[in-house]
Amino acid sequence: MSVYSIHAASLKQVYDELGVDAPVFTWNETDWKLLPGGAKFKRANDIGGFALTSDLQLTCLTGQFGGTLPDSGETITYVGKDYTITNVTPAPAGYQMRINADLNVQGM
Repeated sequence: MSVYSIHAASLKQVYDELGVDAPVFTWNETDWKLLPGGAKFKRANDIGGFALTSDLQLTCLTGQFGGTLPDSGETITYVGKDYTITNVTPAPAGYQMRINADLNVQGM
């Protein structure tokens, strides 16, 4: 087993322990689990600070999708608001991914 697969298995255990309390986003009319603490909203920069390049960043395990991953231009819902995906970035070995999205102003 690689370090990446051990890491992914450990994160899945966290999903399982959280059960229905796991944070989720909605894509394709299905709720998908996020990593705890895996959601970040854009905040104003402080001096010398860094900001997200999008309004929302989500991190989740790729294995839960069964091979069909969200893609740029698609809509997701998080905390009752619709966002348009700007990019999807897989982590090394592809066990988890980061989704960046901007608030869909038409959905407000």
